[in-house]
Amino acid sequence: MKKIAYIFRQMYLLIQKKNLRLLAPLLLILAFLAILVYYIGPAVIVSFIYAGV
Repeated sequence: MKKIAYIFRQMYLLIQKKNLRLLAPLLLILAFLAILVYYIGPAVIVSFIYAGV
């Protein structure tokens, strides 16, 4: 859990420093998907890609 908190904290600091408020939702979605793939495993995600869902 510390890694996840670290990632979100760094993203927050980047958004504040570079004034990227418009990109914040996109960065949060990408971070959430990366964490989801890490915990679930890439095999599940790949099966959805090949199924065309």
